[in-house]
Amino acid sequence: LQGGGGGTMFDPAQLPFTAAAAFFMSLQPILVSLSKNAVGTFDYSVPASTMLSELLKLGISSSLLLYQCIQTPLVLFHEDWLIEFISFMLPAVIYFVNNNCLFFILQEVDPTTFQLLSQMKTILTGLLFRLFLKRYLTTVQYLALLTLACGTAVSQLPNTTVNAKVMTSVWGVLLSLVSSLLSALGGIYSEKLLKNRPSASIHWQNIQLYLWGVVFNAVGFYWKDGGGSHKS
Repeated sequence: LQGGGGGTMFDPAQLPFTAAAAFFMSLQPILVSLSKNAVGTFDYSVPASTMLSELLKLGISSSLLLYQCIQTPLVLFHEDWLIEFISFMLPAVIYFVNNNCLFFILQEVDPTTFQLLSQMKTILTGLLFRLFLKRYLTTVQYLALLTLACGTAVSQLPNTTVNAKVMTSVWGVLLSLVSSLLSALGGIYSEKLLKNRPSASIHWQNIQLYLWGVVFNAVGFYWKDGGGSHKS
């Protein structure tokens, strides 16, 4: 991955952000699993939860953009700003489906298994980067993808000492595959949008993405839980 200044995510300047991202991505499935009730479901609205997450990210990005504008005046709107804003709708839909899918996956698998299965998105991202963005991978990168694929496959081998009830369900694996594919597609499309206008602030582009995320999750919340809320 490339940082805003062109360096890799392991450069000293980017390393704190990489470590923070890894920490929060690891923490998310644990917190979601801990929030399940006694029967393995959720006592709160999943779309409302993801909508609040999008609102939080929107607030953080807005604050960072404001700070950036104070430091250096920025041109946010241009003649094709509406087309640019609408183009963020597709990745927002992908992330909307994927973020809500995570809750259903964690009803089928435990957080550790989820993290192992999630490594498939790294494999799919590498392959799709090569296919759609024509980005060539080095031999080491191909070997890393192969190692990840083998590790994910081995993690799903049956263990005769484990009760069948705690084995990963087929439904959980299938949902994890879908989630990994959606995550890879969303990441690739988002990077393509970022590369189309490299002079734009990353915070401004994130704001456009999160605005769509809030809209889709609000619609999902109303569709799934709105009727019940009105009745109550």
